[in-house]
Amino acid sequence: MKQRILLLILLLCTGTLVAEIAPHEYRLMQLGSPEHLQLKVLSVSKSYNLFSGNTKVKANAEVLLVTRSNSNLAVGDRITIKYTHNKTRKHWAGPRPIPILRKKSETDAFLAFDAEQNCYVPSARGASFEPLIREY
Repeated sequence: MKQRILLLILLLCTGTLVAEIAPHEYRLMQLGSPEHLQLKVLSVSKSYNLFSGNTKVKANAEVLLVTRSNSNLAVGDRITIKYTHNKTRKHWAGPRPIPILRKKSETDAFLAFDAEQNCYVPSARGASFEPLIREY
């Protein structure tokens, strides 16, 4: 009997680990982001992990517009962004992956400065490189 209860608890917990995030929660992450910028992507390098299917991304970008910046960025500054793009799996629910930036594209960016890596990192998960989500 105890084994069945433990199995049921494990299954319920596992389901919540891969649940989708509501748009309202992504909006809250965007609003709480230390940096809200408009960027022009200058270069992108990718490193693919064969075993996990994930891709490490490093992008260099120029700041076109500053809406909010805790690190005092200004228009014309150049920054480095690093993150991991997680491969989406068929038939799995879960948070949306952070998209892979494209060279020469312009995008909104919700970022935070990571002093340990000396670069910027996405701060709104899968909504880090899209316009502010409207409130409904």
